[in-house]
Amino acid sequence: MCLFKLHRAFPGLILALVAGHIHAEPTVTAAATTMEAPVRAQDWQRDLDLQHWGSATFHADLSSAIIALSAAHGATKCTVMLDIAELYLTHMLLYEARTTLEGITPVTPDQARRLRVLKNATSLLSGQAVEDFTGSALNATNRPDRAFWAALQAIAHADAGMLSANIRGSFSGLGLQSRAALRQMLPVFIEAATELGEQAHAAAGLKLLAELPDLADSSTGQFLRGRVEERRGNNASALKAYFLAAEGWDEYAARARLAVADMSLRDGGSGALLSAQSILQDGAEAWRGDRYELEILKRMARLYAGTGDKIEELLALGRLLKRFPTSSEAKGGQEQAKQLLNDLYQEGRSGSYPLSEWMSAHLRLLPFFGAFPAFPAHTEALADYVLGLGATDLAAKEYLRAIHEYSTRDSQTHKSDVTRLTLKLADAQRQAGLLPQARATLEAMKLETVDPQHDAHATLAAKVLSELNDGPALMQTTLTAPTPDHLRDLGMALSDAEEWGEATATFLQLWKDHPYEFAFEDATRLLIAANRSNNSAAISKVARAFPQLTSSAALIDLAKSLNATPQSLMPLSAEKVADRLQSLDDAFQTIKNTSVSP
Repeated sequence: MCLFKLHRAFPGLILALVAGHIHAEPTVTAAATTMEAPVRAQDWQRDLDLQHWGSATFHADLSSAIIALSAAHGATKCTVMLDIAELYLTHMLLYEARTTLEGITPVTPDQARRLRVLKNATSLLSGQAVEDFTGSALNATNRPDRAFWAALQAIAHADAGMLSANIRGSFSGLGLQSRAALRQMLPVFIEAATELGEQAHAAAGLKLLAELPDLADSSTGQFLRGRVEERRGNNASALKAYFLAAEGWDEYAARARLAVADMSLRDGGSGALLSAQSILQDGAEAWRGDRYELEILKRMARLYAGTGDKIEELLALGRLLKRFPTSSEAKGGQEQAKQLLNDLYQEGRSGSYPLSEWMSAHLRLLPFFGAFPAFPAHTEALADYVLGLGATDLAAKEYLRAIHEYSTRDSQTHKSDVTRLTLKLADAQRQAGLLPQARATLEAMKLETVDPQHDAHATLAAKVLSELNDGPALMQTTLTAPTPDHLRDLGMALSDAEEWGEATATFLQLWKDHPYEFAFEDATRLLIAANRSNNSAAISKVARAFPQLTSSAALIDLAKSLNATPQSLMPLSAEKVADRLQSLDDAFQTIKNTSVSP
């Protein structure tokens, strides 16, 4: 596009035209293979002139320069290299310009001066501040585009005062740059003017931008239009432009999403917050790796907090911590996430979440927070909860997950945690009917007698062995403080092995140590074992207690009959023999009916 057309859109650039700083571009014919370099003006342009080279003749200009370079020597060669660097700058090929400049060694003072100017310009056009801008030729008072370069220095150096002093003149200086520089720098100056409240210059800049339709209709143009409207207080128009800009995939699209989020947070209404959530979610993967992604994640967390969605807020914080672990925001994000995790799992334990929703959230949070110190405890809490609901297989999987989470950390510090979780895993396997697996889990633990959880391990092992009907192994277990269930199971195992004396002693211990746990069935088994071992004292004791343990008259009579003093030996009549045999048959039938016979 011819720059004469731009002057109608932005009157400030007419000054540059009148001063003779805008040149007509030479026509390139199809037959041309090389071109002579344009004659360079000897005023301020001799150091740097981004309109010295045509915007449509890059290939021909570069070819001519390379041919000239091949025949040049000494100072002439350095001059050609400086021209090539300036040509790259003209077309905003900043990497190529910087690389070229790094290989130049000036021969004359003028070349040294020009080299410094070109390096300064490359830095400023790249968004990098110049160390000594005051002494740079770009800041010379005879340069009509001095304000343009000074504004770039102010932006790179975040110097608001310097920017304010140069922003108006920078637009005139912009008209003295190449078309490529104009395209890239115009959005920068429009935004700078907007932020400084220079509404007239910002509006004029938008009109100039409209002469570049591809740029005006892009995310860049829509964002700038939205920013200008927002500064004017036209929020509806601003949002409309931001929404259009947010459809893109570039930096300005990311900034548009941030702008929508900020406006929604200021509004505070649920509709505005939900709308902003949708915009940020749709573009969450569109821009990655710099400050804008970090800011988007921060806004997402705030938006979800505003709507009370703890799970999505945590996920946003988790992505922030994963993507930017060394940022200043990460430390605060960690503390915030810790509290939210505590709240979430506490609410889960209290039944505030359906199990499916809690489990889904747990699996989504795991990749982000699995390394948190408290996360294995949260996993354990979930496993305890689902085990209480009878979901034994799911509980076992979560116990295994928690064990794995601890296993990646210091083994000695978390040894007791791993032991506790392994016992819970074995118990979940037992409840699931996976008795061989539960036995293998317990046998692999190898706890020492002094371990605080040794008894818990032995108790659970006794349960598993009992349910496996492995009496011999059960009889080998020893507990410091045997539980009622263990004594009961051990007594039954001893009875099965016909170790009647030890069985009697075990049931008596159950009665003595846990009187309130001593049930009628236990008394019946004790009575049988005592009778088989001829322990009259035990028979007498349990016979006297039978009336308090059962209301069955038949069983009470049985106990009394076993405790009765035998009649003196004498020859039995046929009638008495029949009575004794009938009585014995009745006794065995009664025992059989109790379902506790050995």
